[in-house]
Amino acid sequence: MTVAVTGACGHIGANLVRTLLDAGHAVRALDIRRSAALEGLDVTFVAGDVLDPESLRPAFREGEVVFHLAAIISVTGDPHGRVRAVNVTGVENVGNTCGRIR
Repeated sequence: MTVAVTGACGHIGANLVRTLLDAGHAVRALDIRRSAALEGLDVTFVAGDVLDPESLRPAFREGEVVFHLAAIISVTGDPHGRVRAVNVTGVENVGNTCGRIR
């Protein structure tokens, strides 16, 4: 099965990617930029941003399942609105994009 993972370079995302690969799945890893967390892994990396719905399409196309793990955590609040944008609008964008591809 082909699986897409948003936030694939984060701590939880990279661990999920490894688990999915170990289970024999093909993984399309989506994140803003590739990091060392995916180094040496047999994944298809797709640069994308949950705030840019068009950038999500290449990662989700041909996929059967999407794990949405992209998020921002802040202990200092959200003075510029980025936390809310990623954690609310980003979820909406992922859901809407999945719905349009099928």
